[in-house]
Amino acid sequence: MWNKILLLILFFSSINLSAEEVTSETPQQQLQAFLDNTHSMSARFQQKLVDQYGMLIQQSAGQLSLLRPGKFRWDYILPYPQNIISNGAKIWMYDSELEQVNVRPYEQVLASSPVKLLDNAIKLEQEYRMEPLRARDGQQWLQLTPRQADSDFKGITIGLLKGQIKTMSFMDSFNQVTEITFEQLVINPGFSKQWFEFIPPADADVVGDF
Repeated sequence: MWNKILLLILFFSSINLSAEEVTSETPQQQLQAFLDNTHSMSARFQQKLVDQYGMLIQQSAGQLSLLRPGKFRWDYILPYPQNIISNGAKIWMYDSELEQVNVRPYEQVLASSPVKLLDNAIKLEQEYRMEPLRARDGQQWLQLTPRQADSDFKGITIGLLKGQIKTMSFMDSFNQVTEITFEQLVINPGFSKQWFEFIPPADADVVGDF
């Protein structure tokens, strides 16, 4: 489960999000315009995981904070507190129930992701085949299929609402789908860099620190 969450996190930490007025006509153009100018964002999110038959496996919710390059916090509130925090060098994954912190190098995690080149400002079209889908739920939809045959996931579907990413779903190699919906999106909020540091609780078991 951590690997799926990290792939989604790295996708969002690797792209630039913009709230500028959208004048492009196609979803591809809208998304590319959305990927150019924003340096930070915050949002509340709802996340769910469904299996290949559409059966709900897990639901969660929390708060996202993101500051480029490489800094993010996914603070899960439901079903129980969890935190995934990156300062651009380390990624901490804290499970409060297990009282365990898993620490991994940011670059090592990024290297295992099929979206690793996005962190170097590579255009989406160089990494994905993009196909517009039928509009629904008031959103314009775009399917992104990795060009790499050995990718860890089959595709990403993005829903755009008024030029901003509203919904994102990710299908893995087992046909399980993780969907994230954003609410109360704020573009370019101010963050202290200290917000993206993490000190493990004294009673937590730290695994993989470096």
